[in-house]
Amino acid sequence: MTDISKIDIRLIDTTILLVFLGTMRHRKATAVAAEMGLTQPAVSHALKRLRIIFDDPLFLRRTHGLEPTALASELEPKVQNIIRLISQTIEGSETFNPNSATTDLRIGAFDYELTNIIPKLVAKLRIVSPNVNIHAFPLHSDEAIHALSQGQIDLSIGYFNFPTRGTRTYIAEKLYNEHYVLAARRGHSIFKGKLSLKKVAAEKHLLVSPYGRIKNLVDHALDLQGLKIDIQTIVPSLFPALSILESSDLVVTLPKRVAEDNGKKFDIVHRTLPIEGGEFQIHAVRHVRDATSPLHVWLLKILRELVTE
Repeated sequence: MTDISKIDIRLIDTTILLVFLGTMRHRKATAVAAEMGLTQPAVSHALKRLRIIFDDPLFLRRTHGLEPTALASELEPKVQNIIRLISQTIEGSETFNPNSATTDLRIGAFDYELTNIIPKLVAKLRIVSPNVNIHAFPLHSDEAIHALSQGQIDLSIGYFNFPTRGTRTYIAEKLYNEHYVLAARRGHSIFKGKLSLKKVAAEKHLLVSPYGRIKNLVDHALDLQGLKIDIQTIVPSLFPALSILESSDLVVTLPKRVAEDNGKKFDIVHRTLPIEGGEFQIHAVRHVRDATSPLHVWLLKILRELVTE
């Protein structure tokens, strides 16, 4: 047999492989021709090409038909696997079995999602799909979209400032609406009685911002009333903020789900802010190339379940 490294792969196509398998089944060229809708000369030509490629007669003429050589018998299961793989590739995988799936999922998520969504997703997958691993990357908005376009991540979760409709490159699915609340340690005096903007302005604040001092929702609301916010401490992420909050008299503006999920752990309470607006949407975004991927469709289903529990 010719060394496989010297075989010109271009000589091989699915037709001659199917002719080979048909000949292994029927042992007669006429039967293969009838089954495949080919002429008998076409089947003979395909078998000739196979003999040249593998440098072996493959089938010996006998009175009862064609008898496979030892090499033909050795090749049969390998060719069957090739045809099966080609069929699966063309048809696509119709089902996804999370119990047996083994893969890495690369997810872009920033501070809020890393604190609120990713821990729940990891816990869920340990139960329903223990061999699917999560690799989370701290990517925000434009960074996440760029990573999606380059194929560096499979999915991004968060708030996005690009149009979520009318784009052909990305598929954005809204997971839920979120809004901000005011949070502080349990027993804080700010929560005695009705919460007002004057009471909010009178407190010392903790700001969560990876970019330093910025104006947030409360800043803008107080500006309209001629009031100013007193920011005493700035931290870049949510978990340090929660830890500081439980052991100080500072107050902080947080997404509601973060305050709810961490209330008992950090012994904090929260109230709705006495201002209008402040709502934002959390989306799961994937590239259009993964629109019909069974893995990604399944992941979106898991995420929808998590955010509605």
